[in-house]
Amino acid sequence: MQKLVFESAWDKTLAPKDRSEIERVFSVINTEEKKEKQAVILKTAFNHKQEFLVTVLLNNYSRIPMSLLGKKVVYKEKDQTIGEFESSYTLEVPAQTSMPWTFIFSAGSLDDTPSGESRELVIS
Repeated sequence: MQKLVFESAWDKTLAPKDRSEIERVFSVINTEEKKEKQAVILKTAFNHKQEFLVTVLLNNYSRIPMSLLGKKVVYKEKDQTIGEFESSYTLEVPAQTSMPWTFIFSAGSLDDTPSGESRELVIS
């Protein structure tokens, strides 16, 4: 059975409003047809360093842990790649677990300005 888990730093610092929204999204997607892994975008933003932040709910529906280390992370809009990088994150999502996470695209690393339309984050 799929469970929602918060990484310890998230658990300590997450605002109640944000936690409620993540729990709401989890409850909706938990009933959909499952793939082995999925990243559901919760929000995007630019920070003060002009880095592009993509906050997602990572869903590992498989029976083995999912590591982010060395994975290719691609942000797309309308099937066009806006930015990509190789992950150096050491996060491991346990089997049959969903966790929120924020991917950071460094300033100047995007090929185009995000519009927020038909967006997806692909991890491979």
